[in-house]
Amino acid sequence: MKKLLTLLLLLFSCQYLLAWQNCTLFISGKVIDENGSALPGASVQIKKLGLGEATNEAGAFRFDKICQGSYLVLVQYLGYETVEKRITIDSNFELTIALQPSEQVLQEVVVADHAEIANRSNNTAALSARELAEVNGKSLGETLQNISGVNSIQSGPAIFKPVIHGVHSQRILILNNGIRQEGQQWGAEHAPEIDPFIANNLTVIKDAGAIKYGTDALGGVIVVTPAELPADQKLGGELHLIGNSNGRAGTISGLLEGGIKNAKGWGWRVQGTGRRSGDAHTPDYVLSNTGFREMNYSASVGHHTETSGFEIFYSHFNTTIGILRGSSSENTQGLADAMEREVPANTTDFTYTISEPRQEVTHNLIKVNGHVRSTKHLYNLQYGLQINNRKEFDVRRGAALTALPALAYKLYTHTIDAERESTISERHSRCIGINSMIQDNNKIDGTQTLPFIPNFRNYSAGVFWIEKISRSKVDYDLGLRYDYRLYQVAGFNFQNKLYKTQFGFGNVTATAGVSFKLSQHSTLIGNVGSAWRPPNVAELYSLGTHQSAAAIEYGLLLDEITTQVKEIENSNVNAEHALKWVTTYQYQKSRWQAEATGYLNYIFNYIYLKPRGITETGRGPFAYYRYTQTDASFAGIDASLQYELTRKFSIRTSASLLRAKDVTQNYFLIFIPSNRVDVSLRYESTKNKKKFFAQAKLKYVAEQKRAPRVVSPEEILEAKAQGIDLFATDTRTFDFLAAPNGYALLSISTGLSVPVQNTKLDFRLSADNLTNTRYREYTNRMRYFANETGRNVSVAVNLSF
Repeated sequence: MKKLLTLLLLLFSCQYLLAWQNCTLFISGKVIDENGSALPGASVQIKKLGLGEATNEAGAFRFDKICQGSYLVLVQYLGYETVEKRITIDSNFELTIALQPSEQVLQEVVVADHAEIANRSNNTAALSARELAEVNGKSLGETLQNISGVNSIQSGPAIFKPVIHGVHSQRILILNNGIRQEGQQWGAEHAPEIDPFIANNLTVIKDAGAIKYGTDALGGVIVVTPAELPADQKLGGELHLIGNSNGRAGTISGLLEGGIKNAKGWGWRVQGTGRRSGDAHTPDYVLSNTGFREMNYSASVGHHTETSGFEIFYSHFNTTIGILRGSSSENTQGLADAMEREVPANTTDFTYTISEPRQEVTHNLIKVNGHVRSTKHLYNLQYGLQINNRKEFDVRRGAALTALPALAYKLYTHTIDAERESTISERHSRCIGINSMIQDNNKIDGTQTLPFIPNFRNYSAGVFWIEKISRSKVDYDLGLRYDYRLYQVAGFNFQNKLYKTQFGFGNVTATAGVSFKLSQHSTLIGNVGSAWRPPNVAELYSLGTHQSAAAIEYGLLLDEITTQVKEIENSNVNAEHALKWVTTYQYQKSRWQAEATGYLNYIFNYIYLKPRGITETGRGPFAYYRYTQTDASFAGIDASLQYELTRKFSIRTSASLLRAKDVTQNYFLIFIPSNRVDVSLRYESTKNKKKFFAQAKLKYVAEQKRAPRVVSPEEILEAKAQGIDLFATDTRTFDFLAAPNGYALLSISTGLSVPVQNTKLDFRLSADNLTNTRYREYTNRMRYFANETGRNVSVAVNLSF
């Protein structure tokens, strides 16, 4: 069966090396006066997307490549009342807007389409509201895997971290409702603390063009955007109920929103999500202690007029996640045995209980922003406060110690962002701004362990300038930025002696993008830019057991011989610098929608965790890693295509190919996502306003052939017994186990949408890993100890009104 599925997949996909644009709908319409006459030159804007244009001589307008979702359309015309109309689209949408004469003389309206220019000259991909609805109940990292070129690294079945073009963690920025998400993201097993249910759409910027957002975006930017606050007084909302067979998991999420009576321009929204899962299971056994609990909520209120507005937003994220119990051992031989066992040690019957090892994470975010619009300028000011509280619990000697967290930190992050967008002319815009951030990270007392990372303060500031120019068939954007980061650090070394230090990094980055309209149906987008990031505190000072990663990790400044913490001035540590080129070809005609992206990202002083062996600790043996710097390259292709076979049937195929290399050693890097291809067949029909879909998807993930050499735990133990240093002469990266075999997974889903008066009911049934395939994912750190999860059947009911 597996061979047949793989063969079918290759037959479907090998003929295509193009990528599908996820957002393919259009919004079109006409603006008329009270007598039905066309109003040419009226300003039509979709605020959320930053799109704007003037109506033509027939009063018509059109916006292409729109994602499914809810949008606020703003229409203005000199001498007429402004109209704001909220629309929800899940197919191509047409509307007619009638304007009424105004008793007041309005200021001249200037159509600022520079945000649209930015979208055209950057390489972006997005998940629409429909696509988000079909993966409801999954984490942010799992959800983003539906975008070509985006994968994930895992630490078990509940922890997913996004990977863009082969890089992750500190090299990816996440904007959560406009705020730069800041937690303890240095850990490969520290998932983003974001509830996907707050998002109306998810967008990924894959190139270096996201220069306005600051340092660290070497891989790209993930933009999590809620819907705009409602502009009318009508009460609306959503309710989502989801059940999953694997883990016997359940999710409930709800939202209410509306305006304020007799208070024009005011809008509000409250939202909450609860998720719970017991132990996940493979096709053959339970993955003990892999359950999770999650409770999230958010609230926002705002006021908007034609020329100004403000919004206050608050969100709370709380989760407890179990770590596979079989990843812990009592001695080195036990660890070696654990990596060879067919069934992990300490496997028990299913339970909802979460014991040690586990993570407990709380993240609070407060945002206050405001804007003022004049004839040619838009001024934005935003403040954000984030409080991140992370605790990691370990299996320790004695019940009293086990009850205490082995790692506990509280991180405060303050951000202030200010910018001015200026319309120089109808085809020329400029944006200048400043970003600032202050962080204060402190260990929470009571762990009775040496701090894994020291206390620190981070003072960061940056200024940027972006120019956007549009010509008939060519759009340009240029950007320049300078950033400086100052660290103040205080911690304890292995000798329990206090050390304090202060140091800083600064750098200039630049980007240039161009978009060519080759024909009515095709576009070529190119972007080249630089990016950089200073090493984070964990990469510099990590000191000991990182339980949720099942590893010992040591930082760049820990002397390997003396175990003393070095001054950064006396080391060879440098900031990472990247040069990234991305080119995308897009084609859309009739039934065909296609996109192909090629990229090359060369990172100087690339920092990664390099395996060094196995070592004993008071809490048992662990794989031992050290942070290392090298020069690295990441090159690849994201490619897929969609074709409408008939009005109801469509086929989509996509591929992500990646080649990563340690340039300094001319060797392979570890934990790099392998090549993958998927193909799906979809059926959609609408009858009596009822919408039905059915889809089958086949995903093939190849074996990672470009994986480092293998040095097994048995070889390390044997060499240690003989007094041999296996790594004295061969310093190349290695892995403890060979890369797992490739695999093919089949999933199916079906759904029905039924309007009931002023509400809509959606029913969805899906099954992932339908054939219950046994496999291991190369980028899952728990692959050393267990297989991936087996079949999962999901049932979802969504109510919207």
